[in-house]
Amino acid sequence: MGKYSKQLSLISVFLLMVWMLLSGGERALALSENDPLVQVQKSVDEILVILQSEELQTPEKKDERKQRILTVVNRMFDFRGMARSSLGQNWNSLTTEERDSFVSLFASLIEQRYIGKIDAYSNQKVIYKDQRVRNNKARVYTAIIDRDLEIPIDYSLQMSQGKWLIKDLKIENVSLIANYRRDFNSIIRKEQFAGLVEKITEQLEKSEMQN
Repeated sequence: MGKYSKQLSLISVFLLMVWMLLSGGERALALSENDPLVQVQKSVDEILVILQSEELQTPEKKDERKQRILTVVNRMFDFRGMARSSLGQNWNSLTTEERDSFVSLFASLIEQRYIGKIDAYSNQKVIYKDQRVRNNKARVYTAIIDRDLEIPIDYSLQMSQGKWLIKDLKIENVSLIANYRRDFNSIIRKEQFAGLVEKITEQLEKSEMQN
């Protein structure tokens, strides 16, 4: 599970980057209402309002705060598409029930890391280098500036039912989904699909206990 643990760390960085989009960055592009970056910004603004709410800072509001954030997060990502891509050809051999269950499990990976790390970072800056849109697909090129460190983050999005949804990203030119697919396939070859489900479930339970 060494590589798998690294992927959890990778997605943690990504989700933190989504949270920081436009929260402290400089706008470098002139964007229209229908651009993917604008649609992401709207969701991020909602999350920032939740984070800054004094009412939701109290301990008794912790669960409500978490659920409100997750509601927004669930609108930002194409979890089903990401889960399907992460399994590659293995997806085709699953039953409908197995697919639905795995999508839920995969989404929990993202959600848990997001909620667990969202308050950990501050003072980073986001710069926007380019945005390319072709038909129903788009890629947004950004970089995170943290002191003297610049981390390139490229977002892949796809238009679905009138909105842009995140389907993959590259951190320092490393694809999240490609890495997941490689590691998941390796586990499935050794332990079958049931073994992969077990490992992900164990990791989620361990993280939940730590939180």
